[in-house]
Amino acid sequence: MSLEKFFNPASVAIVGASQTPGKVGYEILNNMIKAGYPGKIFPVNNKVKEMEGLTCYPDLISIGQLPELVVIVVPATIVPAVMEQCAKIGVKSVVVITAGFKEVGPEGKALEQQVVQIAKQNGIRVIGPNCLGVISPANKVNASFGGDLPQPGVIGYISQSGALLAAILDSANTMGIGFNKLASIGNKADVDELDLLKAFGADPSVKVIAGYLEN
Repeated sequence: MSLEKFFNPASVAIVGASQTPGKVGYEILNNMIKAGYPGKIFPVNNKVKEMEGLTCYPDLISIGQLPELVVIVVPATIVPAVMEQCAKIGVKSVVVITAGFKEVGPEGKALEQQVVQIAKQNGIRVIGPNCLGVISPANKVNASFGGDLPQPGVIGYISQSGALLAAILDSANTMGIGFNKLASIGNKADVDELDLLKAFGADPSVKVIAGYLEN
């Protein structure tokens, strides 16, 4: 399955969007709006009706439309239930930002296995969990909490470390280096560096592929 919808979706739902500055759910929503994303943004939070001038939905099903990309920022224990909702409405591309999976021990590993199982059974591709998100400057997509959108360019960048990717974004913005696509892969529960190398390699707008891997 193509990874195109991670970097060029017509609509994005942010499950766990927040109105509280400093929270990851706030940063991602704010970054998407600040980037000038032209598609539809659906904040999902069952405590409020509106967020940053956008209608806020209590869950994915109540949106009544199919988001092409879903970004999940809720606590780890709730992620499998959100994945079930994704499966129910036919979502095929999901970024799980949330930490607290196999990197924290056996309980987290079991949760991650649940997420993978739901994904595989329903043809869903997942980037993460425990990641910074995905960015595509040309498409004005900043589904991450990594800072401002860099300028468009020809570099595809893959990083296992969220902190390193954030540092690269800071440097890129200071030095005027352009990027085509950036992905933080975290735990690599599903999509890994090989998947992204193939996707970036097949994309004529990507001329250089760089990455940081930890194993």
